[in-house]
Amino acid sequence: MNNDTDIISESDIEKLTGYKIPSKQCESLREAGIFFITRRDGRPRTTWAHFNNPLSHRQKSMDGNEPQPDFGALD
Repeated sequence: MNNDTDIISESDIEKLTGYKIPSKQCESLREAGIFFITRRDGRPRTTWAHFNNPLSHRQKSMDGNEPQPDFGALD
C-alpha cells in the first residue's frame, strides 16, 4: 500500500502517464493538474498525495454559492 507522502517511482509514473519519455510525462501530469517537480535529468517527481488530490480538483471544489462573510459589518 502506498503512503500519501511516498514519491511515485519512475515505473509508476510511466504506467500512470502512459509515456516513457520524461518530457511527455511532464506534459501529461501538467495537463491533469498534478503538481510535480522536474529533476535535473528532466524526469518528473511527485507524491501519491498530489496524484490522488490534484491541484486542478482542489480549485474546482470552491463553490461560489457558499455563504460569504460580510466584511463591511466590521466597520
